[in-house]
Amino acid sequence: MGTIGAVIQASRKLTPTLLACYNNISETSKKAWLTKWKDRSEVERVFSPTQWGYTLQNPEKAYMADCPSLMQYDALYGHGSSEYWIDIQVSGIFGASNSKEKGVADGIRIFCQSFASQVKAYKLSELMLFFARYKAGKYDNSFASFDARRIGNAFFKEFRSERNYELDAINRKRIQNEIENRRFTPPEGYSSLSWYNELKRRAESGDAESKQIIDLWKKSE
Repeated sequence: MGTIGAVIQASRKLTPTLLACYNNISETSKKAWLTKWKDRSEVERVFSPTQWGYTLQNPEKAYMADCPSLMQYDALYGHGSSEYWIDIQVSGIFGASNSKEKGVADGIRIFCQSFASQVKAYKLSELMLFFARYKAGKYDNSFASFDARRIGNAFFKEFRSERNYELDAINRKRIQNEIENRRFTPPEGYSSLSWYNELKRRAESGDAESKQIIDLWKKSE
């Protein structure tokens, strides 16, 4: 892995900030990400506007995905990678809008540079979810008449609070599932099967708690 790191640092000419970011990425993540996506083009193919529909249908996967943040993306694949990736997403929105003025198109690059620097802590998958929702009209159908400033406003004024709420809900669900799974751990003297049968017997006899445990266990399968 040290060889990979040396090659990246030499070929990408990382800034001191990106070099520090690169060094802070765990070796496990570096190896996993660089094995999964060997170059920037592979990342752009997987995290592209063509995947917005899937992302919309799977928001929890978007939040929980094991992928780099924008800053980590720059550190792994070279300075400027994040700006280019944001440009791909924003251009996808622009292309679907009714705005075709050259002045608007020329301003996209400037916006992408600024926006990428402000959202560098967010993962690619999370940003994909934002762009997918924006394109779907969740934030006042503003994509129909393209204005890059609306993208920034929608992210900071709406998506960020939305993200916090949804992440809290996901974490509460995870904690609850862990609690319920512990409740189903067989007590001493029982195997998993014998404890299940015992709970089933109690539930059939009218024990509400046993029925609840069985129902929760079935949902978690």
